[in-house]
Amino acid sequence: MSKQTITLAPDLRPDRPRRKLLPILLLSIAAVLLAPLLIDAVALCYGQWRGVLGTPTAVETPTLDAIGEQVAEIREDVRNQVLSRFHRVPWEPRVVLPVAVLVMLLAMVMLRN
Repeated sequence: MSKQTITLAPDLRPDRPRRKLLPILLLSIAAVLLAPLLIDAVALCYGQWRGVLGTPTAVETPTLDAIGEQVAEIREDVRNQVLSRFHRVPWEPRVVLPVAVLVMLLAMVMLRN
């Protein structure tokens, strides 16, 4: 009597070979985009290291400076947008204070649990 192999899932096909080109391409693009940030970070570390050794070094980080300026501009724009909405609203203390108390009580209950 011959023994036959049992096929558990005849409809399953072997997986397709993974494509290695896409991850390599994405990694290359990420490396190119992050290279200026990495260069600035290395320059900062080098400058701090030189400062610890007693030789202060002026470090220029144009990419980090540009990012900081953009963040400051966005923060200022958002602040102006939000504050302009609140300056036009007539605040009535008899409405605002109970709402503030209610929100504070709700926050206390949430923190307690």
